[in-house]
Amino acid sequence: MLFGSEMEYSIFRPSSGEALNTVEMHVLARAYRAAWRSVFAKDPVGSHVIVALDVLFVFSAGRPEGDG
Repeated sequence: MLFGSEMEYSIFRPSSGEALNTVEMHVLARAYRAAWRSVFAKDPVGSHVIVALDVLFVFSAGRPEGDG
C-alpha cells in the first residue's frame, strides 16, 4: 500500500499472517515511521515487529527517483 510520501508498507499479524488494514493500524504505521525518522534520520526498511501488539510492519523503499 502506498500512503504518504512515497513510503510503501504492509501490516500483518505475525502470529497468523492476517493482513491488518484498519485505520488504526495505518495511523500506528505512520506514527512508527515518523518516530523512526526522528531517531535515525532515514526511513524504516524491512520487517519491524511490535510483539506486545502482535503487529508486523513491512516497509519497503519508496519509488525510485523519476518514477511517477
